[in-house]
Amino acid sequence: MWVYLFLLGLAFGAPFQDLVINQPQLPDVPNFDTYSGYLDIPNSGGKSLHYILVTSQSNPATDPLILWLNGGPGCSSLDGFFYEHGPYLFPEDGTELVRNQYAWNTNASVLYIEAPAGVGFSILGNEANNSTDDELTAHDNLLAVLQFFRKFPEYRNHDFYITGESYAGIYVPTLVNNILMYNSYTPYNRINIVGFAVGNGVTDWNYDTTPAFMRMAWYYGLIGFNMYNKLVQDCNNLNDWNSENCQNDTEYIYDSVLPNINIYDIYGQCIYHENALEDTKLRFKYLYDMNPNLGIIPPCVGWVGAYTYLRNDTVRAAFNIPTSVQEWKLCSSLNYLSDYIHGSYYLYPSLIRAGLKILIYSGDVDGAVPLIGTRMWLQNLNLQMITPYSSWYVDEQVAGFQIEYQGLKLVTVKGAGHMVPQWKPAQAWHMLYDFINGSQII
Repeated sequence: MWVYLFLLGLAFGAPFQDLVINQPQLPDVPNFDTYSGYLDIPNSGGKSLHYILVTSQSNPATDPLILWLNGGPGCSSLDGFFYEHGPYLFPEDGTELVRNQYAWNTNASVLYIEAPAGVGFSILGNEANNSTDDELTAHDNLLAVLQFFRKFPEYRNHDFYITGESYAGIYVPTLVNNILMYNSYTPYNRINIVGFAVGNGVTDWNYDTTPAFMRMAWYYGLIGFNMYNKLVQDCNNLNDWNSENCQNDTEYIYDSVLPNINIYDIYGQCIYHENALEDTKLRFKYLYDMNPNLGIIPPCVGWVGAYTYLRNDTVRAAFNIPTSVQEWKLCSSLNYLSDYIHGSYYLYPSLIRAGLKILIYSGDVDGAVPLIGTRMWLQNLNLQMITPYSSWYVDEQVAGFQIEYQGLKLVTVKGAGHMVPQWKPAQAWHMLYDFINGSQII
């Protein structure tokens, strides 16, 4: 068996030293391979991004390759791996891995990268690397992707999709843009980028996060008429969010509403933990340190299973994590400077002109990056409509709504919060593969 695995690794170019031989606590025998290792960032003062690759359960020799990035900024993509669409998941309030029938690697190989450096098991290197921004993160992610293709040259010509959610609304388009620039300079060694998908992603700070949530708070019945009227008056008819009175209003709404609901799913349950802060309000990106040892944990979400598992020495060894690497945290404290002026909205015209397949999807009960903001910035692109707004179905039930523009599709997922694949896995699976296969979800 060991000889077979070694020869298989040589045949396909995959690094045998990164192969996960025996992942602990699985409920069955996997019908795919898992790799876990590091992608060094050259000339970076020691940065090295941790990755996990799960090969396709169907035909890894020809199936597409999907890259997944979680957001934060500073949150681990292993959240997606263990809670959203990996082949084995922890129930939100459980500690036992279960097989995921809607795993995204059913018909594609899926790559998870923990970025930026210092997040999860990724290695920060020099302490100065703790300071980063959108541009540097995109630069490092491009170098990590290039390192991946050096490790796995057999995937170089596969259709390549980049996906992510939340602050990955910045990560994904900026990385795609860097790949397109790289391809223009090195056409002889291009990356076969075909398309990208962003879920509930920050894109335009003029509309996303706070501006969208304030509108949502009224439309969804979280605040009363008097408070909404005051908000409209103090925020110049919801067009200016910078005045002192407006900021006082939004502060009051956050303080009064968020301790009572799950910001990631306003109609969903809130999971409470013994060491959770009484004050669970969230400014998107500004999360609370609940415990220095645990790092930053967003309110109301499950995390015990992943923490218990990934802090186990046997598990770390199985995933080829050196003993010198820090303990895993869901979200890390980085000195991260966001580009609040540009976001990633400014990139969309050129990304559309590049002919990429683009999917923007949104759970419609997310309060962190609400659908309302997404629809507003999309409208400003002034794209020609190809297919009018209509419902789509899974198991004969309305799964959400969709509209196709010239070069871009928006899909909503009914009743889904911020992490669409976690809370609506069947719908997310159908949406993803219809997008990849170029078929129309109906």
